[in-house]
Amino acid sequence: MTQILGKDAPVEQSIAHFEEILKKLNISVTESNWMNPLEDVYSVNLSVTSCPTLYSNGKGSSRLAARASAYGELFERLATHMEFSDYYLGLDNSNAPFVHFKDEKWTNIEENQNQIPNEILNASLRKFYTQECDLTLENLVDLQSSSYSRGVCSIPFTNARNGEIVYFPVNLLDNLYGSNGMSEGNSEYEALVQGLSEIIERHVKREIIKKGLALPAVPDEILQKYEKSYKSLKDLQGDGLKVVCYDASLGGKFPVVCIVMFNQRNGTCFASFGAHPIFEVALDRTITELMQGRSFSDLDNFDEPDFDLNKTSDIVNLESHFVDSTGILPMQMFRKIPDYRFVAWDFSGSTKEQYKALRYMIAKLGFDIYIRSYNYLGVYVYRTIVPGMSEIYPVDDLVYNNTNLGIDFQDALLSLPDTDETEETYESYLQELENEEFDNDTNVCSLLGVLPDEKSSWENLRMGELKCLVALAAKNYEAASEYAKWTLLYNNESMSLENRAFYQCIIKITDCLTTGSLKLEDYIDGLKLLYGEKTVENALDHIEGRKRFNNLVGSDLNMKSFTAHQELIRIYNILKEAQSSYND
Repeated sequence: MTQILGKDAPVEQSIAHFEEILKKLNISVTESNWMNPLEDVYSVNLSVTSCPTLYSNGKGSSRLAARASAYGELFERLATHMEFSDYYLGLDNSNAPFVHFKDEKWTNIEENQNQIPNEILNASLRKFYTQECDLTLENLVDLQSSSYSRGVCSIPFTNARNGEIVYFPVNLLDNLYGSNGMSEGNSEYEALVQGLSEIIERHVKREIIKKGLALPAVPDEILQKYEKSYKSLKDLQGDGLKVVCYDASLGGKFPVVCIVMFNQRNGTCFASFGAHPIFEVALDRTITELMQGRSFSDLDNFDEPDFDLNKTSDIVNLESHFVDSTGILPMQMFRKIPDYRFVAWDFSGSTKEQYKALRYMIAKLGFDIYIRSYNYLGVYVYRTIVPGMSEIYPVDDLVYNNTNLGIDFQDALLSLPDTDETEETYESYLQELENEEFDNDTNVCSLLGVLPDEKSSWENLRMGELKCLVALAAKNYEAASEYAKWTLLYNNESMSLENRAFYQCIIKITDCLTTGSLKLEDYIDGLKLLYGEKTVENALDHIEGRKRFNNLVGSDLNMKSFTAHQELIRIYNILKEAQSSYND
């Protein structure tokens, strides 16, 4: 059996446990994209075989460690339902006794109700989440249920400081926190340590990049104590690549390591951060994170550092760092004299002792920790929220960039291809879409919370293309031409040859129809020579109203026409059934 530092069970035992649970649930998984760019650095993708959009990534200093990491991440995403947070789960689930979790609570939305009621959050949290935006209950309806009539769904978390039970809206969690603070472990404290470590890592990372803090390098004599990690760092050097390991503890306050790779071939760099109370574990995580899912050929795709702190501290840049480390680093990080002295930190001890140490670090910053367990699958899974510290996205996203923005349009847009309305009605639909000010490049399925089937007409449908099709149904040829031109410009690379020819032909025909000096009948034969008879006939059918919506297949709120989405819901219902049979 292989024991990994910081873990409370051998890695083989962990993997066997994961596999046994998946077998009982009748969920099969597929490993793919194995990478081993360095001798002791591995990464792998793990996905549900029947629904690959449900996936995780694993990393580690051995194949076994990477597999265990991938399984752990998959279980935390499934158990917390994060894997499903971008999708509407259908009418059956929306109307079920519980949509998310057995202990959820629903708050009705009353007319003219301007304030968040006391049963949601607590006084200090209501103030925190509303101080920067005019938050309403409508903003807190979650995409998965998409039910304004049912209201706001909230689930309970426990304040680690005083035991207070606080109900957090599911929508709020999905919009602001992502996977930050989600964790799985072989024991309760191992999982909690992982979650708090991740929160601290990302908090420190944000502070360093936002403020351009210069860090002290970890001395070579310290790194040499950790043979595998030291060898990996040496193997990364050369061929125009330089790697420096920094102490990101900010003077011994936090258990964080930072490694920056400098690419002298193009003057770019990127940073990897890792955290754990044990220095050796934090160092190993930082190295494996650095190369997770990457080969050496991927190291030319980063940005030059910049002296402009306004640029590097911009929220979009910070989000890029959290998503895949592709953001811009501040040049100030590499000042000769660091802002902190090097500290040979280590917070070793049992996982329970490590957890207490991490809690103390966060408490000293003045933040409260809220924890929820999701152990119904037979695995220790927790979600930890530290309001004011662990947000990945800005709080005003709850108003201005909410995942529920498309709820009102689900039924209308999904059923649109099956409609048979007057030209005036379609013109009113077009005006409504334009008045909503959806960006033309908005992916329609993402807006609606739908998982499209591969190579279907829905898969790459953007709002600009949908507006073109609605304009054609309305016989608004000027608008149709405008949106067809946008569609060709935006989707040129992803569009099929057949679809490209369709929109090219639409543009030519609408040019004839909207230009007084041109007669369409004079150019039909030429168009057939350009695009083929079949394409011209299809375009003319749309122009003249015999066909609409260019092969889009209509659906309903139970996703009847989306095979992939139906499978997503099936997997979700397996997890709900596991909840129903679980006794706390």
